[in-house]
Amino acid sequence: MSSPIELILEQVKTTLNDLERTQNISAKVGFDRDAGVIRIHAESSDNVQRARSGLAEVLELAYTTAEHHPYWSILYHANEISRMLLDNWQSELTLDQIGEMTWRVDEIKMVLGRLAVK
Repeated sequence: MSSPIELILEQVKTTLNDLERTQNISAKVGFDRDAGVIRIHAESSDNVQRARSGLAEVLELAYTTAEHHPYWSILYHANEISRMLLDNWQSELTLDQIGEMTWRVDEIKMVLGRLAVK
């Protein structure tokens, strides 16, 4: 028996196939069965843009997770480093950006050090 998310996925695929056939609109569907997440993106969408979109979900988790959670700071700073890298994917990092990333790495190291002594 199919789960509700799998039923939704099949309906989405049917709709997208109809759009491709009748409107010449192409899209790709990604399905994460474990997370119960369906992602739809234009066939022409840029990989970096899609990565930014996924990273936005991680950042939302970091923002909505209480700061007292022991992993919050690691998630937040790692996400910010990743965001900076994606924002500059087609260009060079500035010395200020490298400095900020270095500071964030130091913050991550500090938290990991505290976790290691528990």
